[in-house]
Amino acid sequence: MKFFSLSIAAVLQLAIATGVVHAAPAPDNGVTGLVISHIVPVGEYNMTYWVDAPGTSTVAARALSARACGTNDVTCSGSFLADTDICSQLVNSLNTGISIGNSPRSICLGQSNNQCCTSWSGAVGTMPESDLVNAAINIFNACWSPTDGSGLARNVLLNNICVTQCLSNRPDGCTN
Repeated sequence: MKFFSLSIAAVLQLAIATGVVHAAPAPDNGVTGLVISHIVPVGEYNMTYWVDAPGTSTVAARALSARACGTNDVTCSGSFLADTDICSQLVNSLNTGISIGNSPRSICLGQSNNQCCTSWSGAVGTMPESDLVNAAINIFNACWSPTDGSGLARNVLLNNICVTQCLSNRPDGCTN
């Protein structure tokens, strides 16, 4: 599937600029160690940004390894399957110039349990959302069927930190 720029990017930028982005209390959703930072309405879905819960110790991301980091080694999974169309929209919506702060660990698009999330294994500092696109596309292209898929990429370079990046229906569980 070929990815292309959608008006979702413009909607996200406008939402942030006009203050449509809003804080939300973390529901009792069974997501261990993460809470919702903020939510941005995107068409019929919500873009939800997850951060480490207060008092949660984050495993430090691995330092840059010149030999392996950046290879985006993909492994597909049959668990935590996410809808193909929603994941395609998520990946396209990440291709913006919007910068995310130090604490986000997951970004999800969808409603309730019908969502697609990209998450990463450790804190990497402030970076453009678009840094998440390459590994997400690699995972999507390797692991998705016409209806759903799930997978991860190891040795992903985010902000000069080597992490594992996941694409699935859950905001948590992405570890090295």
